[in-house]
Amino acid sequence: MRIEREKWLDVAKMIGIFLVVYGHSTEGPNSITFIYWFHMPLFFIISGYLFKPVNSVSELKFFIKKLTCRLLVPYCTYLVLFSLYDITTEVLRGTISTSNLLNEVISLIIGGRFITGVHGVFWYVTCLFITQILFAVICLYFKKNIVRLSIVIACYLIAHFETIKLIPHIGKNTFNQISIPWNMDVALLAIFFLGLGFFAKKFIASISNFIGISCISLSIFYMTLYKMNKLDYHLSLKYLRYDHLFLDALIPITMTIAVLFLCQKLAKLQFVQPCTIFGKESLTIMYIHIFANAVISQFFDYGPLLYTVIGLAVPMLTKKFIIESQPTIKPFFIGLNVKRKQNLKVRTA
Repeated sequence: MRIEREKWLDVAKMIGIFLVVYGHSTEGPNSITFIYWFHMPLFFIISGYLFKPVNSVSELKFFIKKLTCRLLVPYCTYLVLFSLYDITTEVLRGTISTSNLLNEVISLIIGGRFITGVHGVFWYVTCLFITQILFAVICLYFKKNIVRLSIVIACYLIAHFETIKLIPHIGKNTFNQISIPWNMDVALLAIFFLGLGFFAKKFIASISNFIGISCISLSIFYMTLYKMNKLDYHLSLKYLRYDHLFLDALIPITMTIAVLFLCQKLAKLQFVQPCTIFGKESLTIMYIHIFANAVISQFFDYGPLLYTVIGLAVPMLTKKFIIESQPTIKPFFIGLNVKRKQNLKVRTA
C-alpha cells in the first residue's frame, strides 16, 4: 500500500510543480488564475497527508531541528547564491548603491512576500516551515482530533479576519509597509490546508470514483462560471489574496481532490512513472526555475512553453551534473540529514 501511495504522491507533486513553473511563465490573470486556485493548497495538503505528529517535547525539538536542516539550509544556500548574482549584475551595470543594497538585504531577511524576482517562490519554504511547526505544537498539546480541527478552523477564520477586515481597515499600502517575516501570517491559512491533509488521510488515500468525478465536474463548473463572468474569484497565498470566507475553502479543496483523484489513476500507467522524477525533485525545481529563466531570457525571447521546459530541465540537469557530483556541497542544496541520538540504558549488576 505504501509503495502505491508514494507513486501517486510523486505524480501529484509532479503535476503541482509543472503548474508552478507554468504559472510563472506568463503574465495576466486569464492564463494563471485557475492554477492559482489550487496549486499551493495542493502542496500544503500533501504535506499534511505525510505529516506525523510528535508525542513529546524532545520529539518536537528534534522535529524542528530536522525541519531546519531539511528546509532552511537549502533556503539559505539558494538565497545567498541568487543574491550574489543580483548584486554582481547591478555592479556590472553600475546601478548599485549603498541604500539599494541595504534595502535588498533587509528584504531578504524579512523574506516572504517582501522578496520577488529570482527569489519569488522562496516564501513557500519559510511558510511551510512555520506551518509544520505550528501544527506539530497543536498536535503535541491537543490529543483529540476534534480539538485540533477546531484550532485549525479558528486559524482559517483569523486569516480571513486579516484579509477581509484588518487590511481594508488600515489600507493595503499601509499594511504592505508592515514587515511580517517569512509570511508568518499566511501560515494561518496554510495550516488549514495542511490540517485537512492530515485529518483526511484515509479519504485521500483512496478517493472513490464518485467523489473524484464529482470534484472534476465541479471544477469545470467553477472555471466555466469564471469564463462567463459569473464568478469573480482569485487566490494568492503569498500576497494574502484570499477574501472569500466560503470559496477559499470550497474551490481549492474541490480542485485538489480532483487532481489527487486523477493522480491515483495516472499512477497506474507505466509511461507516467519515469516523469515522476520531476515530483521527487520538486523543491530543486521550485528554487531554480525562475533564476534559470531570468538568466537565459536575457539572450533571447521565448514563450510560456519554452519557459516551462527550461524551468524543468535546467534544475534537473543542475541537480544531476553539479549538485550530485559534488558530495561536499550537496547537503547545502538538498538539506542536511539529522539522526536522532539514541539514549542507551546501561545495566548495572
